[in-house]
Amino acid sequence: MPTARILVVGLFVVIIAILSGIVQDVQDAQAIPAFARKYDFACSVCHVPSFPKLNDFGNLFRDHGYQLGTDQELPTYEGLTKGYWPVSFRTTVGYQLQTKSGLTDLVSGQDTRATSGSFGFTGLDVLSFGILARDITFGIVFTPALGSAGFNTGASDSDLESAFIKLDNLQRFIGLGDNNYLMNLRVGKFELDLPFSEKRSPTLNTSFLVYHYIAGTPFIGGGALGIVNPNDFGLGDNHPGAELAGIKPTALTNGYFRYSLNAISNSDVNQGATGGGRALQFYGHVTQSFGGYGIVSGQRVGLYGMYGRAPTTANAAGCGAPPCGTGENSKTFSRMGIDASATWGGQVNVFGTWMFAKDTTGLNPQEARWNGGFIEADYNPTALPKWLFIYRYDWIVNSHQPDSTLAGNFNNLQGHTLAIRYNFMFTNRTDIAWHLEYNHLSDRGTAASLGDQHQNTMLVGFDFAL
Repeated sequence: MPTARILVVGLFVVIIAILSGIVQDVQDAQAIPAFARKYDFACSVCHVPSFPKLNDFGNLFRDHGYQLGTDQELPTYEGLTKGYWPVSFRTTVGYQLQTKSGLTDLVSGQDTRATSGSFGFTGLDVLSFGILARDITFGIVFTPALGSAGFNTGASDSDLESAFIKLDNLQRFIGLGDNNYLMNLRVGKFELDLPFSEKRSPTLNTSFLVYHYIAGTPFIGGGALGIVNPNDFGLGDNHPGAELAGIKPTALTNGYFRYSLNAISNSDVNQGATGGGRALQFYGHVTQSFGGYGIVSGQRVGLYGMYGRAPTTANAAGCGAPPCGTGENSKTFSRMGIDASATWGGQVNVFGTWMFAKDTTGLNPQEARWNGGFIEADYNPTALPKWLFIYRYDWIVNSHQPDSTLAGNFNNLQGHTLAIRYNFMFTNRTDIAWHLEYNHLSDRGTAASLGDQHQNTMLVGFDFAL
């Protein structure tokens, strides 16, 4: 919808023009409040001016197992009795409007369009992170089943989205060295060490396409074409596995070297058809930063790769209620990419990734190859410290389709996201941000007419945590 895009872009221009002359009296602090309550410090110590994105110190605090290294932070400390409860809640309320074109009319088989809009809420996250003992970290994220979640677009599933235990300073546990965080072991279900965390993104209703793309399957639902690809693995999803990770300051670069090596169960791959697999797959990510961590200060570069196995047939013995983790005849796939982050003056952070993917023959009629990525710019002006302005461009380009009947540009994607956040409540108990976000997504050749599908989504509301 060109008219809608013009209106939204115009709105951004008007708001920015108005704000350019405003002087703000700010208390610069915002975050998911559980740690702020525990340590009684401003949320801005760990977060950029728009939770939940972490700043340089917040990333180091996470890498060090949510520890500052004092006895007063331990659960056994007698002074830690000020009503502290290591649990936070987060949701977003407001209005969401979405239009889709190029959908298939079930009666005529022709292209049609649909518009939906509703007041409501995104869903609910119940989060608990912290330390059980010195160098023993835990994390739990519970998402309850809610029938009216997603602005009444569909019920949400109930699940432990994340549940893990992490042994920090593993070398100390096995008597090989001092506390330097070079070896840390995490076991359970957790988010992979992605180039940039989707869970920490300041955008709310726009996914990173490269983390969730499935070759041959239209990204916008309702297309009449495409195939069912058994490889539904998503980098952006939380996965069960074990991670060996570490971080080391590098004096030569005045930055940090980081690594993450993961063995992941494929029991959550192709669950609907096979009950999930019973093989291991592997993911790794290494980064080097210069002049800081690379989010608020300094620059950062990284490499990452994934070798996976997707089951294609169910076990002959059957399975009562998937997921069972018994799928067989697994076929391999790979993901490889580079990432980078650059900062300017503590106000601008530009970051992105470029990934190359391959699904081997056997997952589909023929080998599938594609590449994609995103680049995002986050701007927090010094003169307007409560405001964050965001733009992101996402893309997917297919170089070899998984089925010879599909056109070469079938399911190529382009996405543009604009967002503004105004953070007006900053305490060590609650965080509230006003949020405006618009996304336009194009999906090439997936309509019944062989034309493109388009999706426009706008969200305005309040993002809050307590």
